[in-house]
Amino acid sequence: MRRFVAVTAETSLLLGGLTALAVAATYPLIRHITTHLPNDLGDPVLVSWILGWDAQAFRLGIGQIFNAPNFFPYSHTLTYSEHAIGIALFTAPLQWLTANPVFVYNVAFIASFVQAGAGMYVLGRTLTGRRDAAVLAALAYAFTPYRVAQFAHLQWLVTGWLPLSLWALHRYFSTGALVFLLGSAAAYLLQSLTSSYLTYFALLPLTAVVVAGMWRTRPPVGRTLAHLAAAAALCALILAPVVLAYARARAEHDFRRPPSEIASLSADLGDYARAHDHVWLWRHARPGTGEHELFPGAVALALAGVAMFTGRRGTASLLPLYAAIAAAALVLSLGPQPTAWGRHFPVRGPYQLLLDVVPGLDGIRAVSRLAVIVLLAVCVLAADGAARVIERLSPGTRPVAISVLAIGIVGEGWAAPIHTVRFEPLAHPDDRAAYAFLRQQRDGGAVLELPMSLADDRRELRYQFLTLWHGHRVVNGSSGYVPPLTQLLGSADQSPFADVNRLGVAAEFARAIGVRYLVVHRGEFEDQAIEAVLIRQLAHDPRQVAAEQGFGHIVIFTLADDVRPAMPAQQPIPASAVQARASHSSDRLPLLFDKDRDTRWLSADRQTGHEWIELQLDSPRDVASVRMRVGERSFADYPRELAIEAVEAGGVRTLFQGSVLPQFGRGFAIDQTYPSIDVALPENRARAIRLRQLGTTNRLFWSIHELELWQR
Repeated sequence: MRRFVAVTAETSLLLGGLTALAVAATYPLIRHITTHLPNDLGDPVLVSWILGWDAQAFRLGIGQIFNAPNFFPYSHTLTYSEHAIGIALFTAPLQWLTANPVFVYNVAFIASFVQAGAGMYVLGRTLTGRRDAAVLAALAYAFTPYRVAQFAHLQWLVTGWLPLSLWALHRYFSTGALVFLLGSAAAYLLQSLTSSYLTYFALLPLTAVVVAGMWRTRPPVGRTLAHLAAAAALCALILAPVVLAYARARAEHDFRRPPSEIASLSADLGDYARAHDHVWLWRHARPGTGEHELFPGAVALALAGVAMFTGRRGTASLLPLYAAIAAAALVLSLGPQPTAWGRHFPVRGPYQLLLDVVPGLDGIRAVSRLAVIVLLAVCVLAADGAARVIERLSPGTRPVAISVLAIGIVGEGWAAPIHTVRFEPLAHPDDRAAYAFLRQQRDGGAVLELPMSLADDRRELRYQFLTLWHGHRVVNGSSGYVPPLTQLLGSADQSPFADVNRLGVAAEFARAIGVRYLVVHRGEFEDQAIEAVLIRQLAHDPRQVAAEQGFGHIVIFTLADDVRPAMPAQQPIPASAVQARASHSSDRLPLLFDKDRDTRWLSADRQTGHEWIELQLDSPRDVASVRMRVGERSFADYPRELAIEAVEAGGVRTLFQGSVLPQFGRGFAIDQTYPSIDVALPENRARAIRLRQLGTTNRLFWSIHELELWQR
């Protein structure tokens, strides 16, 4: 009973103290906890939306969790970024209770300091046997300057599971009890489900502790290996649905980071001396940028140095282990092309070897985040160094020394008052009325919000965030990966919604891919002419618009169902019956018929209105349709206006002329990677078919990946 009371008191004091410090370190967030987000309206909005969606998916059926409502009509769109399931497991009840994703995010943000500190406390106390040293390690881990640089990334603040996993693994090797190994596996799973990066990165310290534990304790090899295999199998089994979802997205969209991006977001050795410019103490000392602010704190480094040079008898055998972990993580964090203060090393880094052999590792871009493993190891060493310092002091001076060290550690990472930004996407009455209308529509129809722009990430995040309110899928979105359709529609110089002369067919395209509601935000278009023409055209087009509702500065058009033309019974005309010639790139014409969807014919110059392809037939045929298949990389290269002519015995006859955007949309609704543009033709007796591109672009080609003719 006494032990229970003592443990409860210790836990309460620890969590209470960390919570008080967390609230102070994140001030004034606590004052605006329901309406403001920390740092900015970028990743915090994204992650608050992810946590909100996860909570909805838990209630509706977790099997659909990766089918998030952004980026319609793509599927499994949660895999375009972190899923944050490891955080949502704990925040979902609060989300259900409050229905306020901003509040939920802020609670998780503040709690992350407590969670990280508590995890390091448990590890530090076990390894040093001292509460005071463990407290200092906890503060160094939870309030390091490095965390300020990651304020926008909640997944990189919730890092307390990793030290808990290491603690349990140490306990397993010291006791042989399987329950500790299972506890280590559970903590690793939670850390992996919090951040996919740490699925990989955490294996470095865990593997090192396993190897060291086997060497130091010499347990029964067969029994230990069986336990480790069982724990690994359990982790693999639980992570399998997540891994498979991301593997499928990787296969569909080729989720690989280019080497240049990986290199640019790898650490430079000098980054470990750079802190974020919001850190009060170090704001004038060589600030870094982005992912290059990795300073762990001078006090922690000094205490780690004390540990290395004056190791304590009880933990001396662990000091080389954590020093090796820190060194290995630091070297790996330098990426495939290591640099030191801007100068390249003469050899490739060992991270390149991992890129060559580890599946999926090339999907990780911010290699510098391995600094969190460096930080963890430094904090373990600092715990031992603090214990050594404290033991050498007289009992009367210890409280003063501990207080000074604690103040120094927390002061180094102090950034309060932190920057907070108000985020109330439904603050305006017009917004509340418009999205309430959408929420009442139970048909599940998809939404396209205009204007849409890749350059305005905050606007796209807001549209995405509001899916939590109205419950519809949206074409819009913002994430770690932006799919080709979004790139097309959000591009200022490619989108049909950015061309005042093509707004009518742009709406047809939206209908064709399955959009039901077109939400137009007045006053937000950069080109007011586009806004005026779009609203005027839709308001007077009953063929496309079934209903119109106005809510002040928002107009919602309910689009009519797309009527797909019936295709007559037809069969393909073999490529051997066709001879092709073209105005451009004649040498690439065979690629139109090679059955390889990744090769293409292209005009190799911008569309000027003078491009053509002629397909001569071996005999007169009734050509029923022309199929032009395109690929993701060439979505924007569709012909701006196409004429299809038949060369017949009586002369040349135009069978089709106009935009192919509706046909493109219908093909995209079926196949988002290689959609086909199918143009139906009236009866004919064609000796040849001519495709004439009549539109113009500023810089975009006309390209076709595969070309097929079909006959009745």
